[in-house]
Amino acid sequence: MELDLAGRVALVTAASRGLGRACALELAREGMRVAVAVRDPDSPQAREVCAAVEAAGGSALPLALDLADGDSIRDGVEEVVERWGGIRVLVANAPGPAPGPFEALTDAQWADALDLNVRAMVTLTRAVLGPMRAARGGRIVYIATTGVKTAQPEMVLSNATRLALVGIAKTVSIEVGADDILVNVVAPGPFDTDRMTELIDDTAARMGVDRAAAERIWLDEVPLGRAGRPEDLASVVALLASDRCSFITGTVIPIDGGKARTY
Repeated sequence: MELDLAGRVALVTAASRGLGRACALELAREGMRVAVAVRDPDSPQAREVCAAVEAAGGSALPLALDLADGDSIRDGVEEVVERWGGIRVLVANAPGPAPGPFEALTDAQWADALDLNVRAMVTLTRAVLGPMRAARGGRIVYIATTGVKTAQPEMVLSNATRLALVGIAKTVSIEVGADDILVNVVAPGPFDTDRMTELIDDTAARMGVDRAAAERIWLDEVPLGRAGRPEDLASVVALLASDRCSFITGTVIPIDGGKARTY
């Protein structure tokens, strides 16, 4: 399907690896100009992603953006607007917070999770709404977790902060709909990423089981019986970014192999 995204500008945060990287590459394949937002744009990972974006047919802007720093977020958005004239698409991605049972988590871990998964998303959203209104439209896609649909044990930081993100997305979608700014959430389940490797290793260590058993714990509730591929999510994000999805806003789309079984 031709998505007619060529030449449009996207900002993808936490884009150096995993789902953020996959989204940056998928948008590049559609011919978009992609601001690759990472903490260190000179790192080997960031350089590799930017090279891959260019090779995929897009244009890359390596962008220093620290989600833990509000000024860095605002400066990053301003740099994209100055360089390319606006932002049509925001793919708002953040590193996953620490796993663990509720009583084992510290106040500092709660503060970090709230900073990255809630406050940073608020700051990002505020920063891009002006350029999107100026362009008479835009798309915001937040990457959350299947935990907003089905509670995941020992993932309370992710479950709770991403549920807050859903509340933000649904409310903002109502307030900016008249500006043709569409706001949606994708809710990934287990995906074949570094983050999933870290979660499986953590489960194995905490439960005293081998890695194969820990992996089964994560995948047993997935009807497809496997982890997703990052491009499975990225293709949905690209569709949501396009005018082909001009009547979808304020919704949460599970991309989890069927793990979330709620209606």
